[in-house]
Amino acid sequence: MSARITKTTDKFAEMRPTPERLRRDNFQNEGDALRVVSTVQALYDAQDIGDDEKAAAERWRREHLFATLGVVDGPVRVGVTDEKGDVHTWMLSRGKCAERLSRLKDTLGLGAQVRLEMMLAREMSFSAMARLLYPSLSEARARMKVSAQCSFLLEQLVNFYRKKKI
Repeated sequence: MSARITKTTDKFAEMRPTPERLRRDNFQNEGDALRVVSTVQALYDAQDIGDDEKAAAERWRREHLFATLGVVDGPVRVGVTDEKGDVHTWMLSRGKCAERLSRLKDTLGLGAQVRLEMMLAREMSFSAMARLLYPSLSEARARMKVSAQCSFLLEQLVNFYRKKKI
């Protein structure tokens, strides 16, 4: 049986992104794996945002996944025992999460919501966002505007989460 597990592990170790995906996205090596460089990581690497903005972006992404798809995306916590819920507590938690995102949309506006979804949920690059948001501008100018807007928006997101204490 151990030979079978080794064979399966080796099979997954050889998995790489498709050539089309390699052309479309920017990747960086993290250990043995290739990871997509997100717009948040690009802003962080350029020192346009700090740790608080990066954490707020990750929180929004996780809340969006949970509220829209019911998927909990988080690190595995070994040794931590959470109280087990049922379908009702699960749906109440999703509802509270969706309500929080709705308040955020009401506070920051539809434009902020669109940019958050493009940047964090759809993981679009600055260039792709710029083509959709500013089709009449040059690519470099539009990309620069989108980058600045995203960093400012993440700063607002940090302040929203701090003031709401949620």
